[in-house]
This record gives sequence, structure tokens and C-alpha cells, in this order.
Amino acid sequence: MRKFNPETIIINNACAPTSSRRELLSAVMGLAVIAGLSRSEPLFAASSGRIESRLAELGITLPAAPAPLANYVAYVVEGNVAYIAGQIPMNAGELMHPGKVPTQVTVEQARAAARQCGINILAALKGACGGDLDRVKRCVRLQGFVASADDFTAQPSVINAASDLMVEVFGEAGKHTRLALGSNVLPLDSCVEISAMFVLNP
Repeated sequence: MRKFNPETIIINNACAPTSSRRELLSAVMGLAVIAGLSRSEPLFAASSGRIESRLAELGITLPAAPAPLANYVAYVVEGNVAYIAGQIPMNAGELMHPGKVPTQVTVEQARAAARQCGINILAALKGACGGDLDRVKRCVRLQGFVASADDFTAQPSVINAASDLMVEVFGEAGKHTRLALGSNVLPLDSCVEISAMFVLNP
């Protein structure tokens, strides 16, 4: 596709009558504005909808989607399914409650970390939805990992904090299938990591 160059048009028509040059300049500037807008970010962010209002009611402000730590992306949308990469409990650039549960991290601390993972999932999901969380039809699945001492068996209790958040935000559409597994260690010594899948409306 050929590139649009207003300067070339103006220069090549420098000898045209003054009135014609003015008309041409006006048309060129109009096309230039349109071309510029087509390459820029949307003029307006997605309007606040039902889910944004619900988040406000819950006192939740979504952070910017956490940057991936390695060679992967924060989310992939394939068809009508959004796959959210595993999220660890980063909050304002700090890792919450590193260590193993329950020897270094209490169950309540791990639950708080799992909730933060859920918030980070929602932040990535917002990007997958183009900024409009009202497009979420259903949370389909959470996969949660808890860095656990050898004899710790309450992983479901920890991951419940993220599951509860999905239901608080999306209601019945937040109910999902799930894995809650123990791990000997997680990235950056995180106590929890959770990934997710959502079905989206067009």
C-alpha cells in the first residue's frame, strides 16, 4: 500500500491558483487527520460498565497488567476464549508474602496473596477484552499452585480466595472449574501462582 504524503501533493501543486491551493490544502489536512487517527490510540477509553462499577463497589482498582517475567505474553485470545498467563501476587511492584505455606507464610497471608493474583488476572483480562470487562461471558477455569511444606494439604483453602473474587466480581458467571495444587517452589519464591481461562462475548 502506498504511503500518503501531503507534502508531495502540496509541492506538486504549488503553481495552482490560490483558491485551488486553499481547497487542496483543506482536503489534504482533512485526510492527514483521518490517517493520523487511524494509527493512534482510541480517542476515548472504553466507558465504565457494569463490571467496572462492581469493582468500584468492592474497592478494587485494577493495576496495569503485570509484565511477563520470561518469553511469554500476559494473555492470548483464541476464538472466544481468553487464556491468562500465570499471575503471582505482585502488588505495586512488590511480591506479597514470599515463601512456603504454612512454615514461612500463614494460610491467611497466602489467601491474601491468592486474592492479589486474582486481581492481577483481572488486569490482564481487561487487556484481553480491549478494556471492556463487560465482554466476559464466564470464568471457565482457574489453575492455582501453592508453594507448600511437605505436610500441607489445604491448598484449596488458599486458592478459594481467588475463586471467591471471581464470584464477587462476575456473580454466577464467575463460577468455574479449578485445580488447586501444591508445589515445592514457585517463581521468585512466590507463595501462590494462578492462571485462568475466560469465555468472551464478541
